[in-house]
Amino acid sequence: MILAAILYTTAFCLQTAAAAYAINLFFRARAYRLACGFLALGLGLMTGRRISPLLHVLDNGHINLVDAWLSIPISLLLLLGMFQFKKLLIELESQKFLLEEYSKVDSLTLAMSRVETFARASIEIERSFRNKQCVAFLMIDIDHFKFVNDTYGHPAGDITLTNLVKLCQDELRAIDILGRVGGEEFLLVLPAANSSQANEIAERLRKKVSQKPCASWGEHQIEITVSIGIAVFDPCVEANRVPKVIIQKYYEACDRAMYRAKAAGRNQVCVEQTH
Repeated sequence: MILAAILYTTAFCLQTAAAAYAINLFFRARAYRLACGFLALGLGLMTGRRISPLLHVLDNGHINLVDAWLSIPISLLLLLGMFQFKKLLIELESQKFLLEEYSKVDSLTLAMSRVETFARASIEIERSFRNKQCVAFLMIDIDHFKFVNDTYGHPAGDITLTNLVKLCQDELRAIDILGRVGGEEFLLVLPAANSSQANEIAERLRKKVSQKPCASWGEHQIEITVSIGIAVFDPCVEANRVPKVIIQKYYEACDRAMYRAKAAGRNQVCVEQTH
């Protein structure tokens, strides 16, 4: 009877530890909380089930040594399984976090991804309705970028894109949003910037890019220019209140302005009037 009581008590302790691990994972997990909850509930019920044979042994001396012996490896395997499940869950959570972070950044240039750019822009539109400040949208496109790729090769083109992003980021504020939205097209979102301020920033970037080579490839210095289109959202005059619709409208507006800058001879800044 004593042996059976020891075995059942040991099994109870092992299963309690496994259930405790599951409960801990339930409170720590984010994406897999439901699965951890079911697991914690199941193990908790199994732990309660361990009490019944232990009480029988203590109450009337009823002994089932086979069941008592089997309870030990079963409980131990459950605990070891929880150890491994916890390790797997931590790895999955870590990988999920990294994937989410990677999805926010353009892998080549380290500018924001298209999706993240529009998500951040949406936040700024909502904020602008509260603080009544303008938000400027700038479309930046490299002039004759195909010539760079055709002349020096795509690796040189990749370096040119990366260096352009670094150059722009050095000139921007921490709150500004720079994202790659096309092959050589970048959308710059300037919170709390009116048309005059946006034009000043655009001209500063345009001049900075044109003043010195953007990249080196072998013995060659790669010089580029950019065309920039501007459209400014003013919450005080905009009738639409849906951020997604507003972003699409001003994205298209600054894109049209950028193409007008190209049609006018490139290496220019043009402003699109939206009202």
